[in-house]
Amino acid sequence: MHSSKDHRWRRRVFRWGLWNLVYRFWFQMHVQGMENIPPGGPTIMMVNHIHVTDPGIMISFAPSGRDIVPLAKREAFEQPVIRYFVSNWGAIPIDRGEADTKALKAALWHIRHGDIVLFFAEGTRNREGMERGEEGSVYMALKANAVVVPVALWGTRGFPTTIWREFRTPPVHVCFGEPFRFKGGSGKRLPREHFRQMTDEAMYRIAAMLPPEWRGVYGDLSQATTEFLEFVDLDQGAAA
Repeated sequence: MHSSKDHRWRRRVFRWGLWNLVYRFWFQMHVQGMENIPPGGPTIMMVNHIHVTDPGIMISFAPSGRDIVPLAKREAFEQPVIRYFVSNWGAIPIDRGEADTKALKAALWHIRHGDIVLFFAEGTRNREGMERGEEGSVYMALKANAVVVPVALWGTRGFPTTIWREFRTPPVHVCFGEPFRFKGGSGKRLPREHFRQMTDEAMYRIAAMLPPEWRGVYGDLSQATTEFLEFVDLDQGAAA
C-alpha cells in the first residue's frame, strides 16, 4: 500500500484535527528535539510503545512537510474503527511475529519516496516498561542506508481515564533524540548477533530519554554501547 494524492490530503486533515481538537482538549503536549529530524533523505524513526494512542500522536508530526508512515499490525485493518484511520492514512500492514517481506518492501518504497517510516521497535505495546526490541527496523535502516531518529514517548498510559477520573488532561511527552546510522553496509552478511547488538544499542538511546520507570529491560544505562552507531551531524549532512 503506497502513498497517493488521496492519502496526502487525508493526512493533512487528520493532523489538523489532532492539533486543533484532540490535543487542545485531551492532551498537554510537550515536544523536544524536532531539530534532530532530517529535512530530507532516507529516514526512519524507532519509538517505544505504551498505549494505543501512540501511533496517532506520532503521525501528527510533519517535519519539513514530510509524512510519517507507521507499520501497523494486520489485525488493525480488520477492526471497524481503527481500520478507518490506518487505511485512510496509508499505514503499512505487517504480520507480527514473522519475516513479512511484503511489508518491508513497502516500507522501503516509502523511505525512497521521501516519507519517514515509523517502527514501534518492541513490536507491541508494553504498559510497564520497555521490552527487548525487534530487529526488523535495523535491517530496514541498513537496507535503505537510512538515518535513524530514536524517539521516546510517555504519558499516554492513563488516557482517557485521567480525564474523567482525575479531571485533568494528561501531559504527553515526545522526545526526538540524536540521529545516527547503523554501521554495517547493507546488512546481508552480518552475523545475527550483530543485528541483536545494533537493536539493543538503538533501544538504549530511546531508554536514555525516558524516565527511569519506563526503561524496563534497558534500565541499566551503564550497559549501553555505541559500537555500531555512527552519529549524524545534520548541519553538516554527515556522520559525526
